[in-house]
Amino acid sequence: MNFDELQQKIKDFNKERDWDKYHNSKDLILALMSEVGELAEIYKWLNKSEVEEIQTNPEKKKLIEEELADIFNYIIVLSYKLDIDLLKVTQDKLEKNKLKYPTDKIKGIHSNFIQGIKGN
Repeated sequence: MNFDELQQKIKDFNKERDWDKYHNSKDLILALMSEVGELAEIYKWLNKSEVEEIQTNPEKKKLIEEELADIFNYIIVLSYKLDIDLLKVTQDKLEKNKLKYPTDKIKGIHSNFIQGIKGN
C-alpha cells in the first residue's frame, strides 16, 4: 500500500463512523499529544538497560507499535485536514536540514549540543 492509499483508507474509516466532523486541527493536535504521552508513558522512569530491554519484550513492543500507529494516523488526518502534502513537506524539510546541518561540520555531534550552540 502506498501513502495515498493509506490516507484514503483512514479518510474512509473516519467517514464511515461519522468522526470527520470532530476532526478540527485543535482537537487533532490534542489527540496527537495524548497519543505521544501514551508512548512516553511506556518509557517513563526507565534506565538505559530497561529501555534496551523493552525492544526485546514482545508485549511492550506491541504497545509501542500501537502507539506509533495512533500517532501516525493522527498526523495523516491532521495533514489532510490542513491540506498539507506530508510527503512533500517532509522531503522539503529534509533538504533544509541538510543545508542547516552539513555532514562535514556536525557528523557525530549530538543534536542537543548543536541546538545549544546555535541558540535554537
